[in-house]
Amino acid sequence: WQQMVGDQTGDDVFSGQDTGAQNSQEYIWCSYCSEKLPKFNIKKVVLHCKTCVSMVRLGDQYRFVCLMCSYHTINSEHFKRHVRKHTGDKPFKCKFCNFRSSRKDTTVQHVRIKHGSDEFEVLL
Repeated sequence: WQQMVGDQTGDDVFSGQDTGAQNSQEYIWCSYCSEKLPKFNIKKVVLHCKTCVSMVRLGDQYRFVCLMCSYHTINSEHFKRHVRKHTGDKPFKCKFCNFRSSRKDTTVQHVRIKHGSDEFEVLL
């Protein structure tokens, strides 16, 4: 597979054709410092939210502060899941159909209900 969900190569997963996604990369801006970040690069967004000195933090334990709203957490996985609400990123794909989700547990539930399968392998 040239492109998995969230990959910005621009190649369509099923047809192999160039969709132009690489050239249409979208960005989000930090509401605290105005830094521009690639919308679908979750690693860069999380790193920025963890290290931005302009962000107001509720306490030292809250390492992760959302750059678009007031969400705070100490858990990086919870934070990644939260950021996907803003970016629309859906990295978890059903291996049986075109269903995609921002959450692995939602995709596993989809596979169980829609396809009657106990195979919980979810493509990233």
